[in-house]
Amino acid sequence: MPFKRRTWVLAIGSAYYLAPSAWADTVTNVLEIAPITVTGEKINRTLAQTQSSVVVVTEEKLREHGDKDLVDVFARTPGVYNQAGNETWGIRGVPVSGFDDQGPATLNGAISVYVDGAQQPNRALTLSPTPLWDAEQVEVFLGPQSTTQGRNSLAGAVVIQTKNPTFEPSFSAQTNVGNYGEHGAAVAGGGALVQDKIAGRIAVDYQEGDGFIRNVDLHDDANPRRTSNARGKLLILPTDDVDVLFTYAHNEHRQGDRSVMRVNDKVQYYKISSDTQAFDNLKQDTLSAKVDYRLNDAWTLTSLTANTHSDYSARLDFDQSATANDVVLRNQDGDLFSQELRLGYQSETLRSFVGAYYGNTTNNFHDRLLFDKVLGGTTKGDTRIQNQALFGEINWTFVPRWTLITGLRLDHEQNDTDIDQDDFSSAGKVSKSFNAVLPKLGIDYELATDQFVGFMVRKGYRGGGVNVRAGGGHAAYDPEYTTTYELSYRGAWQEKTLRARANLYYTDWKDQQVSVLDDAGNFVHIYNAGRSEIKGLELFVEKDVSRHLTLTAGGAVTDGKYKDFVTGNGEDMSGESFLHSPKYKVSLGGTYRLDNGLSLNTDVTYQAASPSQYQFNDAGKVTGERKSDNYVLVNFNGQYPLTQNVTVSAYVKNAFDKEYVTNNRVDDIIDVGAPRTLGLALRYDL
Repeated sequence: MPFKRRTWVLAIGSAYYLAPSAWADTVTNVLEIAPITVTGEKINRTLAQTQSSVVVVTEEKLREHGDKDLVDVFARTPGVYNQAGNETWGIRGVPVSGFDDQGPATLNGAISVYVDGAQQPNRALTLSPTPLWDAEQVEVFLGPQSTTQGRNSLAGAVVIQTKNPTFEPSFSAQTNVGNYGEHGAAVAGGGALVQDKIAGRIAVDYQEGDGFIRNVDLHDDANPRRTSNARGKLLILPTDDVDVLFTYAHNEHRQGDRSVMRVNDKVQYYKISSDTQAFDNLKQDTLSAKVDYRLNDAWTLTSLTANTHSDYSARLDFDQSATANDVVLRNQDGDLFSQELRLGYQSETLRSFVGAYYGNTTNNFHDRLLFDKVLGGTTKGDTRIQNQALFGEINWTFVPRWTLITGLRLDHEQNDTDIDQDDFSSAGKVSKSFNAVLPKLGIDYELATDQFVGFMVRKGYRGGGVNVRAGGGHAAYDPEYTTTYELSYRGAWQEKTLRARANLYYTDWKDQQVSVLDDAGNFVHIYNAGRSEIKGLELFVEKDVSRHLTLTAGGAVTDGKYKDFVTGNGEDMSGESFLHSPKYKVSLGGTYRLDNGLSLNTDVTYQAASPSQYQFNDAGKVTGERKSDNYVLVNFNGQYPLTQNVTVSAYVKNAFDKEYVTNNRVDDIIDVGAPRTLGLALRYDL
């Protein structure tokens, strides 16, 4: 959105939040309404006019819930599951990395995450908690976004927008402490450098903690964590019609071992026995430039350039015990460059854009396995993916109340992978190219004022590639495709104090990428050997009971199953549910705001059990399954303004200290959820 034309207007439809000044209005019941605008699909719409199933969390909601990072948002979002911090998470039952076993150095995934328009590297999606200090809005799209976002958006996308510079001076600072050694500090601020021409903003955040898992062999914390983020933005307005925004971000995250052990079939909560001080360390630098050029009142030209360099290193306990000394040392060095150019048009009845995209992604990887400090094997190589696309979308209100939505993406991808050395299997060099046509077509009808119903059909896509896992079969595999049919409803009643959103969908998944052993049973290959279906419903309701009290409820039913999939050793997965995918998730919440500024928030989240591993008989038929635990978590958060500028807040997550298993593997190393955590923060706002 161009910066100089940002205005506040009355909300349209069923989506809005109440500005803080509304709660202080004690004379009338008139509420000041500001709109929630969804930007991630590159045509700005109100939430009521957005057919895609999307959860939008504004800055105000982040503060009310005490959200520190993306893990907190996922934990209470129906349709999204997460485990073991953020190591494994997924949308509509599809894990962020897909169902295949492509190795940690792969550049392919099923879900994209963008921060200020820059796509995040794959390792950042499962290693970094993605802190939300100085975030303005988070949009979680449930379902394919391939037409708009392209590769790695088969199951959904997450779009995060941080605060941009303004010409008004601003400053915020916060310090926080919590149990398990948690402590941190953050500052953000900016203002005019040259009045009406140049403005800047800087945000810095540092967090550290001991973690809640104890290494009983080393008598030390198993999962200490340290996260630091720095971001600088420079806004330049050379003319009344041109906005230029430069962003530089530096992020570092280091963490230890997040698993626990099971002894004699009994879970040892928050304990692990390992003779290796394991760690994952990720550093990344992102530089981006966004230019908006208003050609006239109807046409806007937008250019977005981004480049991210990431440096990942790790030391892992290969045997995951204290009885042997087998260690994996891992290094990866990657770059992700993208250039997008879009021409947008907007009138009373037509909103559209057409764009071109170029992406170049590289990753050099080097893994070493040491047996008692003696090198036992090495895997190293590099991958380069070049991606070009032409894409566009048209939203045309061809008669009053009826809007046609159509989009198309023509996508080309070139994958060049060279496994220089693999001491555990045969090295290989593969070059493959893929083409995809990714349409979407929908209709939106305004039944009545603030009542919308829509239907959409869209294609999802994830490119092919090469399995880069050590000891795997380094052969190429082809793309996979989904077709999703989705019915949506958006409604508001009672002067918009009651709002509802619902999406009912069916996804047909063909040529699914799955991991299969070769005929000899030696090496893992990726084959397009699966076919699946996903059926589901997502429902969200909000009610402003009064100007003091807001209640929310959300629920998701996700039924993802293999229709046809037999593994290489004859295990038949056909008809079985996706691993790690809970069928039900429900979230209930309430926020109470007093006239003196005190606000109290609570969330209650239920997540059903999900299969972690299937058990088979000699004939390859499923005879049982190991499941994670179902659980109910209760969280509390409160804020109180000590002065006009100083606010104190406190949170309790998992208030009743529920113990639960999130990944119930057959071996004695498993994953569990976090125990009760609590913290206190002191914040100053200019």
